[in-house]
Amino acid sequence: MSGLYRGVMGLIIPIVLISMIFTPLINTTYIATAEDDIDRTIMLEKNRPAVVFIVTIVTGFVAWKDYEQDIKTLGLDYPVQVISGAMGSGFFVTPDGYIVTNGHVVNDFQSDLYEKLPLLKDFADQYVSAYEKHMGREVSDEEYKDFLQRVVKAYIDGDLVIQDYDVKVLVGVGKVVTGEGNIRKWYTARVIDSSPFEKEDIALIKIEIQHAPSLIVSGRDASIGERVWVMGYPGAVTFHDLLSEETMMVPSITSGVVSGYREKVSGVRVLQSDVAVTHGNSGGPMLDSEGKVIGVTSFGSSDPTGSGREVPGFNFFVPGKYVLDMLHRNNVENRQDPVMDIWEEALRLYYNKHYSAAIEKFRLVKEIYPGFPYVDDYIATSHEKIMKGEDVPLGPSPLLIGLIAAAVIGGAGGGAYYLLRRRRRRATIAQPTPVVQPAQYQVQQPVQQQVSQEGIQPQVQTGYPPPVQPRVEMAVKYCWNCGKPIPADAKICPYCGASQEE
Repeated sequence: MSGLYRGVMGLIIPIVLISMIFTPLINTTYIATAEDDIDRTIMLEKNRPAVVFIVTIVTGFVAWKDYEQDIKTLGLDYPVQVISGAMGSGFFVTPDGYIVTNGHVVNDFQSDLYEKLPLLKDFADQYVSAYEKHMGREVSDEEYKDFLQRVVKAYIDGDLVIQDYDVKVLVGVGKVVTGEGNIRKWYTARVIDSSPFEKEDIALIKIEIQHAPSLIVSGRDASIGERVWVMGYPGAVTFHDLLSEETMMVPSITSGVVSGYREKVSGVRVLQSDVAVTHGNSGGPMLDSEGKVIGVTSFGSSDPTGSGREVPGFNFFVPGKYVLDMLHRNNVENRQDPVMDIWEEALRLYYNKHYSAAIEKFRLVKEIYPGFPYVDDYIATSHEKIMKGEDVPLGPSPLLIGLIAAAVIGGAGGGAYYLLRRRRRRATIAQPTPVVQPAQYQVQQPVQQQVSQEGIQPQVQTGYPPPVQPRVEMAVKYCWNCGKPIPADAKICPYCGASQEE
């Protein structure tokens, strides 16, 4: 086997092996797709803890002089205490507890009747129930509707009044636990500003908290066909009979595309999308691919025939511009706590299977804010992954490995090319240098001019020119292994000891 053959094969074989090993890693299409999926998951998981569950409790006392005696006869206290509740979603916009939700979630309506209607219905329910018990018979649907209409008319006319009207807004953060006893442990929020349902339908509320995970709001217009995600607490999941309390109170995530923009009858611009939402999603954020809020869930569509059924796929959202306007007029700066960067870093480590490194970051998040939502779940799951042997030690990323592999392959290929060129050069230098014998000739033309006082005098030389002496030069070649020049007849390189036998 020739030295040249061994040299080239010694480079080609490692190149082939490197290519076989690293080709899957430097497949840029595969890497881009995998990273896009991970980035989307991290974006959603990073922002999910900022979504909160909101319960609004409205109370009052109904006094109706015309029915005072009947109310007492039926065994009800007078005035009758009434209560109604509504639930919705919201999201932090600052680490110190400012939250955005819908106006209607905090019971803000331009129509006073809409605000009080749930309480009037509760009064009608209590009265009819007491009447049925007292009379020993059931009230028909028609009788109930007729009585409810009398109640509403009495309120409009001023004969029925609601005393001590009060709205209490409670906020559940993180993994919400339901039940009356637990709800009483939630944060009580102050309503800072609100726009009624008929207009912008947004509200700014405040709870006392520090280092809360928050979202950044964008005032840009979304593009038609742009993919979006909505987070919130839809009632269809939150109160599902087949789901455990531990899992059903985690914010749901649905996705869809932007259909366009429309206007409410009040002139307020709204964003339309086919993303799935329902009762309970109200006030939740709509996110773009960068994780920024571009809308707030507001209302859906119902069957125009009057059946009251929801029509899916035609839902409407308050654009982020209105949210920014409300924050500005209340001197609230939309920002995120540095803990969000640590949380994102921990998630990136986790979803790249660096579970040991992720645990360190998750623990740091927990130290900064012990109540940070879902961090305990991630720590527990990371430990489980480690116990199963799925932990991947930190090292260079696949993309970096791919670049290194490409550099190695390119360098090796260049080295092979250089070696082949040098081998050809060695073969050329090793050829004996020919000695040219001068032919006999006579110079007939001037070969030199001398300058004297008389002018330029031509000098003519005839005969044979001096004999040309051959240049003696040692033939050399280059070692195929180390590349150093060695005698052409050398069988072993004096520098590296490599055999030069062909």
